[in-house]
Amino acid sequence: MDLSRRSIGSSSPDIPQPRCDYLYYPLKSSGNGELRLIRLWPGPVDCEDIKLEIFHARKSSKPTLIIVGSEKHEGILTRPWMSRPTSPVWASPIISPLQLRHLRYPDRERILWADAICINQTDDAERSREVLQMGSIYSNAIQVIVWLGPSEDDSTLALETLDRIGRGVDFDRRSFAVISEPGAWAEALETNAEMLKAESPRWVAIAKLIRRGWFHRLWVFQEISLATSSSVVAGECSIDWELFRLGLYWIWYKINDLNRLPGVPYIENPSTNSLHGLLNVSDRNVNTSVNFLSALDLTRKSLCSDKKDRLFAIQGLLPPVEQRLITPDYSLRTEEVYKATTTSCINLYGRLALLPYCVLQSSPSDVELPSWVPDFSFQDAPEPISYSGAAGCALGSYSLHERDILVVQGVKVAEITEAWASNITQQSTNDELGKVWCDWGKQVSLSAAYVAGGHMDEALVETLLCGQTKENVPDNFGWSPSGKVCKDLLLAPENFNGETQDNRSDGPDRELVFSLSRRSVIGRAFFKTAEGYIGVCPESVKSGDYVVVILGCDVPLVLRPGQNNRANFRIVGECYVPGIMNAEGILGRLPPGWTKRILVPRNERDTLMVYEQGRIKTQQDPRASALPPGWRVMFGTMYYPFEMSLKMRECGTGLGS
Repeated sequence: MDLSRRSIGSSSPDIPQPRCDYLYYPLKSSGNGELRLIRLWPGPVDCEDIKLEIFHARKSSKPTLIIVGSEKHEGILTRPWMSRPTSPVWASPIISPLQLRHLRYPDRERILWADAICINQTDDAERSREVLQMGSIYSNAIQVIVWLGPSEDDSTLALETLDRIGRGVDFDRRSFAVISEPGAWAEALETNAEMLKAESPRWVAIAKLIRRGWFHRLWVFQEISLATSSSVVAGECSIDWELFRLGLYWIWYKINDLNRLPGVPYIENPSTNSLHGLLNVSDRNVNTSVNFLSALDLTRKSLCSDKKDRLFAIQGLLPPVEQRLITPDYSLRTEEVYKATTTSCINLYGRLALLPYCVLQSSPSDVELPSWVPDFSFQDAPEPISYSGAAGCALGSYSLHERDILVVQGVKVAEITEAWASNITQQSTNDELGKVWCDWGKQVSLSAAYVAGGHMDEALVETLLCGQTKENVPDNFGWSPSGKVCKDLLLAPENFNGETQDNRSDGPDRELVFSLSRRSVIGRAFFKTAEGYIGVCPESVKSGDYVVVILGCDVPLVLRPGQNNRANFRIVGECYVPGIMNAEGILGRLPPGWTKRILVPRNERDTLMVYEQGRIKTQQDPRASALPPGWRVMFGTMYYPFEMSLKMRECGTGLGS
């Protein structure tokens, strides 16, 4: 028998609860256990009558199943023939009849698996158990069929275009570069502006296709990343996922040129939505597992209906050692799930890496948590700050007390005196973004010396980009503009005399710098401190908040002292402050002549520091010799320091107390 399976919709909790008259029989857990399957009876595509039934079958470790993701849920009643009992299932909120009509065979039955139907949505215990099995079900599937919906808005043209582009390009993860093959159609488009313009209908179709709902749902990360083979379907047209992925990377590569074409609707940069993460985790050429923090970053813009699924839906993406951080249990409150996962993460690694994910929200949240526990459901948090080593990769010094108080050790660096919110969104114009640069620049003396060294104008540029310049990001992973290029663009006289940004022609770096700055200032405020530092942090900041560096936390934090007890604090959020991002708050400045670089090792899952002086290159921080009594040097990567010698492990250097 052609045993296949399908996932109609994302995983079980991601969809509306069905109106169901069907009586679910418990799944047996003995042996290899059971799963429910759907038998879809044959019929022509143009026939609206759909017949199906649900039955139990043994789970199999063989890749004999098919998963199908649906783009949306429609409200038409389907009346299947049931094996037991005979009453019909009201499956309309879950199953798209049009989708089933395209998937069924014309002359024989098809056996499918639908997470939304084959898991009892009203049984929290079953849902919790089955979520743990989702990863193995997806990875054992023979194919994932991503159903994007019917053929409309020239979706066939969009898929055919991505297929054609994907066959002539490759993507280099380390350099984040799209490489076109000589003679390929993609290469011709890159070198011929008139040809690119003539193909505008194709770019219009792609812009509309990637706005469909499937790309924004959280559970699809598991579906697509764990599958061994997958294809994308819209109506009658289908292409292989790998060609689809490569084609979209090329669109990303050419996005600025495409968005300048007349008549082409704005194509949103994948780095600003969930599409970036989806493309990242579905690369068949690398290990699909990602660490916990990376999974949070990649999925932060995706949507789900149950807030607990912010964690449950990524559990199957993690390596085995981190899967135990998350225990799916739908009977628990959201607050219990978030706190348990945060505590487990702290205890597993001995570090406070989740504290930068905490944001004091301007509007009250219905998820009530201690300020040191992130609200993982909050999607309006600013873009995470990357490549920071403010605590020198130090292990955390912490203890958890009663009344949900986390006691930590750290250093107060400064006290905030003034702050100005950016009020910038993804929809803000370049002129509005330029006005923010101008307004913030007027709050400081650009020609003055900066408290941490260098000049104020350089510190301001670094702040406007949260350090995303060539000097501060890994030089063997992707490309970033230099500080000089950024300074010339961000502090150009035109920004301060009201000239329209879109009338400027500053070369190819302009779009990248604008994009980096936009992502850096959205949701953030610019602040000054009494000590002379400047920086950015969440817009909920107030005068009197502290800038601190906490042991075990790579990014500086803004804390708010308690009104009645100034020894108690609430986390406002992470911040970027030039002059304290490389452990200066703990160890002081690097000795004269020393510089540091950040590299991405071969596993591409973490970063390490390299310190240089002339021909000397070492992973040993030159300031480590001045450690206080009781401290020891530890070797390891940014997130996971180890107490090993440098010869035993090719990693970076951190500090441990």
